[in-house]
Amino acid sequence: MSFNAAAGTYRRGRPPYPEAVFDLLASRCGLRPGARVLEIGAGTGLATGPLLARGADVVAVEPGANLAAVLAAAHPGLEVVVSDFETADLTGPFDLAVAATSLHWVDPVAGIAKLGELVRPGGWLAAWWTEFGDVNRPTSFRDRLDDVYRDLLPAEPAYRDSRSHVLDTERWSGVLTAGGWFGDVSVDVIEWQQTLSPDAARELWSTFPNVAELGPPDRAQFLGRLAGLIEGEVDDPRLTVVYTAART
Repeated sequence: MSFNAAAGTYRRGRPPYPEAVFDLLASRCGLRPGARVLEIGAGTGLATGPLLARGADVVAVEPGANLAAVLAAAHPGLEVVVSDFETADLTGPFDLAVAATSLHWVDPVAGIAKLGELVRPGGWLAAWWTEFGDVNRPTSFRDRLDDVYRDLLPAEPAYRDSRSHVLDTERWSGVLTAGGWFGDVSVDVIEWQQTLSPDAARELWSTFPNVAELGPPDRAQFLGRLAGLIEGEVDDPRLTVVYTAART
């Protein structure tokens, strides 16, 4: 709920997903005008807006009341269900279910079984995450940022040694296909970069739970040192990893 407590910061700080994600959903997963789409953990609407722009009829599930309020204000008329996904009262069938940086918060057994019941046969499930950084594209900014982590979040691995759960394709393929509801999983990795100013970096890192949960003095020190690493702007690599599977 650290996200919910700072809904405005989350909306300002998190970057949009690359348009290539929605192109992929359109070409492979049936995203089109009139498609009925279930969005799990919609947050402030980073994925909702592009889905609506493609003409989809979206039902957005979001457990955080503050996040849901921001979402509803941004998209008048959107059907927003304020609930955990596992207990949400939803009526299928849906052509497509999506989870943008949210599936890791859903019970992997009950959640996939519920999705299997809600998505029509021949429909699709798509889950994606953005990895903030790319160890295969190291930068001096990230190397210097390691010193800040070492001092204030020492349990975190050094940047070049880190391994994100979003790239654990075996794990997520197993989650999506559990119970036989969804078939073989395809994985697409989209490379891009985000240009950060000192203020944009502060806003973004403020949304990361490990930073948000620091005590106020340590959080202020972390964000101040982070901003001090950037003179003008810096390009920071990103990966958006998209998992898709068809309903059997």
